[in-house]
Amino acid sequence: MKTVIGVIASLTVIAAIGIGGLYVYYFFVLPPDLPVPNLAIERTPERVARGEYLATAVFGCMYCHSERDWSLFGAPPKPGTLGKGGEVFDEKVGVSGVLVAPNITPYHLGDWSDGQIYRAIVSGLHKDGYAFFPIMPFDVYLHLATEDVYSIIAYLRTLAPIESDHGGRRMSRLMTFIAHSRVLPADPWDVDATDPVARGEYLARIAGCRFCHTPANERMQPYEDKRFAGGLGMIAPGVNGGQKVYSSNLTSDIETGIGDWTAEQFVARFKAYEGARIPVADVGFQTQHAWTEYARMTESDLRDIFAYLKSHPPVRQAVDPIGGIQ
Repeated sequence: MKTVIGVIASLTVIAAIGIGGLYVYYFFVLPPDLPVPNLAIERTPERVARGEYLATAVFGCMYCHSERDWSLFGAPPKPGTLGKGGEVFDEKVGVSGVLVAPNITPYHLGDWSDGQIYRAIVSGLHKDGYAFFPIMPFDVYLHLATEDVYSIIAYLRTLAPIESDHGGRRMSRLMTFIAHSRVLPADPWDVDATDPVARGEYLARIAGCRFCHTPANERMQPYEDKRFAGGLGMIAPGVNGGQKVYSSNLTSDIETGIGDWTAEQFVARFKAYEGARIPVADVGFQTQHAWTEYARMTESDLRDIFAYLKSHPPVRQAVDPIGGIQ
């Protein structure tokens, strides 16, 4: 009996050491000190134009890094605040901490090297070495085409500097664990530009379609059997002090998804919001979906995203934007 108790005690000690080691590793060793690439990106007109398109029509950069007008549906950025930062993500929107989108105009990034900005985008590391939280999905951006990252950096350098400082970041232990565990070196995808499905996958990933339209657990790990099936709940300010809304099903299921949609209908759904400024009171609910931004995507890119979504197997899951999964 004493032997059994001794074995159990030994295993308990070993487990405690293991757990303690993991705690130290994830909270004190990580994030890794990834090297800063030595870059001097040429700011060509082509790169700036491409970067502007990606940052304002595909990535959602300016939705988080500007002041949003929550009185309008989709909360587009307020004029004159592009890149200013200041958007707060806290318990009011379901975050167990406080995150503040930083200023990404030259006022703040002026003393960052191109390499430091590159590492921040694709690996989620601040120039001072600490990890961002992947509400900015750097764990997806690590697959960005290198030239696309260069283009975004070239564009950011052209923004008008806006004097605005933001602090107050506070992350829970779980958030710190998630942030540290997502820091990885760049791993650019080699996308076949002639394949609409491959291009659509690339665009859907970097635009955040998969992130928002796939339910996930508390550690932000998506349920792969529900990929693009919708039902992820997010709190959107603007109606009654904040309201939880749910992403829609984008799978090819005919009854609950987009299985009976045509490419023309898909494109039209987005283009209907191009330049729109619709009072949220007229709709009755707010959304985190950046409709006015994604509406600026080219028809070709939207068609490729549609081709990619249609290539996925159907998942039957009815979702009400207010009531959630039915």
